[in-house]
Amino acid sequence: MDAEALLAERTQLFANAVAFKHNPRVPLVGNFWTWKYLDAGYNLNEALFDLDILEKVNSEFHEIYGFDAYMDIGTRNQMRVAQALGSRLHYVDESGELLLVDDNVTMEADEYLEYVNDSTTFNWTKYLPRIAKPDLTLGDLKAAVQEFIAFGAYGQRIAQKLLKQYGAMMTLSGNMAFIPMDNFFIALRGMRNLAIDVIKHKDALKEASDIIFETRVKPMLANVMNVDTSGSVGQIGSVFFSHSILNLKQFEELWWPYLKPMIDCAVQNNLRMYIFCESAMLRFAEFFEDIPRGTLLIHVEQDDIFEFRKRLPNIALAGGMSTRLLGYASPKECVDYAKHLIDELGEGFVLSQDKMMSYRNDATRENLLAVNDFVKSYSY
Repeated sequence: MDAEALLAERTQLFANAVAFKHNPRVPLVGNFWTWKYLDAGYNLNEALFDLDILEKVNSEFHEIYGFDAYMDIGTRNQMRVAQALGSRLHYVDESGELLLVDDNVTMEADEYLEYVNDSTTFNWTKYLPRIAKPDLTLGDLKAAVQEFIAFGAYGQRIAQKLLKQYGAMMTLSGNMAFIPMDNFFIALRGMRNLAIDVIKHKDALKEASDIIFETRVKPMLANVMNVDTSGSVGQIGSVFFSHSILNLKQFEELWWPYLKPMIDCAVQNNLRMYIFCESAMLRFAEFFEDIPRGTLLIHVEQDDIFEFRKRLPNIALAGGMSTRLLGYASPKECVDYAKHLIDELGEGFVLSQDKMMSYRNDATRENLLAVNDFVKSYSY
């Protein structure tokens, strides 16, 4: 089957899954990150700093395992850009085969409004000096820009190869929208300090979130129908982070006012929204009870996927495949569990891994091949 036909088949598989329609088989999403480089025989320093190796590994990974869609194709970690700037916040620990990101503060608690009102000036005068080496030169900055351009070109090249040569998809390549609070969680305040800000600086956090929503998220939603999402599982996509530090009341005040318009936009325009949810979110289930079927596909990480289905039968789910089994069990045990997942969840289900596959022992090649071969041939 050629790439165009494969893409059409995969597009229909995902559309059916989100709409709870019966499928010839359950679609597969690869939630693989640094594991794939170790599986290919490289250490992390070799792979993450070499764009040719990144392209080779991500191409061969698809040729070997043949997932229908991917969370990552080597475009997440811009290590050479960070290296050119002298950043030490994002680095490889080769002895443990780990890629580490320190929980760091690059924006102070009294700088929320300064950041959102003029982020360009803030980034040049405060953010950059806080992440870069103290003796950063103009030459270093030019080198970082060139690395950024090269990495962007790699991202476009591998995405087009995935789509045009392999007929495979990305989960989040359409209209991406972060909840405003996640901007501060990921890059500016860090987990620990943001958790404090939710209590001590809530007013500033809320005001800054409102501004981000008005200036960044709303324009995206207004333009949602003008973006080509033909190679994306979700026409609207989001990744959830900072909900992990919130209680129910805080979620209602600091999250839901920004998430609900995204979901409403998907409903009104008959679009699918793919949510990759780090940590657990089932405790916020009441907010999702009335969302129509066919709208949301939530990639579950720490929640029990069977409990999630019982609590929210209107939400399509991705995930479920146990890393514990993929890394340590036999191929038969892995296939048996994959069959159990499909038999129980079937319609409205996309099989993927229950965590971001990053470490050598997260899976064995034998187990992963056995599961993928089974899923592709199992008509539930």
